Amino acid sequence: MPAVSEVGSPVRPATRAETRSSAARRVAPGRPLEIVMVGWEFPPHHSGGLGVHCYEICREVTRLGHRVTFLSPFAGPFTPVDGVTFRHPGESVGGKGPEYPPAYWAGELPGSPFADSIDGYNAWVGGLRFDPVPDVIHVHDWFGTRGAAALARAVRRPLVATIHSTEYDRSLGHPWAHILEREQAGIDAATRVIAVSQHLRMQLIQRYHAVPDRVRVIYNAVRPSDRLAAIDPKTRVVLYVGRLAVMKGVDTFLRAAARVVPAFPDALFVIAGEGPEYGRLVELAARLGIGDRVMFLGKVSDDEREILLAGSSVFVLPSVVEPFGIAALEAMAAGVPTIVSKTSGVAEISSGTFRVDFWDVDEFASRISELLEYPELRRAMGAQGRWEALRAGWPERAEETIAVYREAIDAAGDRA
Repeated sequence: MPAVSEVGSPVRPATRAETRSSAARRVAPGRPLEIVMVGWEFPPHHSGGLGVHCYEICREVTRLGHRVTFLSPFAGPFTPVDGVTFRHPGESVGGKGPEYPPAYWAGELPGSPFADSIDGYNAWVGGLRFDPVPDVIHVHDWFGTRGAAALARAVRRPLVATIHSTEYDRSLGHPWAHILEREQAGIDAATRVIAVSQHLRMQLIQRYHAVPDRVRVIYNAVRPSDRLAAIDPKTRVVLYVGRLAVMKGVDTFLRAAARVVPAFPDALFVIAGEGPEYGRLVELAARLGIGDRVMFLGKVSDDEREILLAGSSVFVLPSVVEPFGIAALEAMAAGVPTIVSKTSGVAEISSGTFRVDFWDVDEFASRISELLEYPELRRAMGAQGRWEALRAGWPERAEETIAVYREAIDAAGDRA
């Protein structure tokens, strides 16, 4: 029976050629590629998985011998990567050129030709020229789609677009029209589109009318870390790491906690992250009577996150929608038994997790309780999850990405 989208139309399942893993898909031989990557954030300053993805792909693509020019609206600093050149609006090039507004500028400057920083960033990207001419333009998400499309047209090279999430998901079905338009512009202009999960691929086909034969699925990955051995604290820790946004379902995490605490009074529920839902979630914890069993840490560093994972008994990702869920994959890689919502992309590549409907508070509570109660189950799930998280990493994802580049170049009639 064909898959059916949430609005009821049949969607052709991805073919094996479109979704096969890097173990089966190898990079075609050819000369090194010149790549222009249009991004937004890049470590050390980033707010989510998009910045991590860009950093890791750049790192592995250049390790394979290719060269990347990474465009960002921020002036840096950028974590250095051999083979990557960083450029940004306002850079000093020959002492001339228009001034472009910085990231997150809201357009208050009188007489500016730009409505906001997004407008200015795209104008800057579209006006750039390169020597040598790049082989491919690769844009991530919606921020730079118009500029990337204009640049691709000007240099007559193919555009590849990676979609990490959609405005439908981020807004829980109440999208901003101007963001939808930018997403649509990138998908329409792209020779190839990369989605980070099958769920997202189907949405791009159904809602954005992406041509199925042009959409590829490349999952995210994580790197193993041996910096910390597992810590066995006296207090059993149930952890959530991520943005505090409606789509993340952290209220479900708290409601499940309220059901678990009576049977496990030593359990501590830890929430690491920041976002617009912070105040409401603190109030909810108090209203549920578990304010003394919940710890809100705010934003944590990479090192702090690793310490949290090393000392956690259970990791929970209860997202209403989650195009992928790198945080859950990081927990699995650290050997922490993980519970995810069925709507998450990471659920597509793991059998060693508990998968729960995002709305089912009782089931989340039941699964958390099982893992807190049975240490052998925790160990078994942790070991299985770690194997699944690390069986394919960023090197393989970079090879898959290069294969899509070459496919786009071939489709555009300019073989590399």
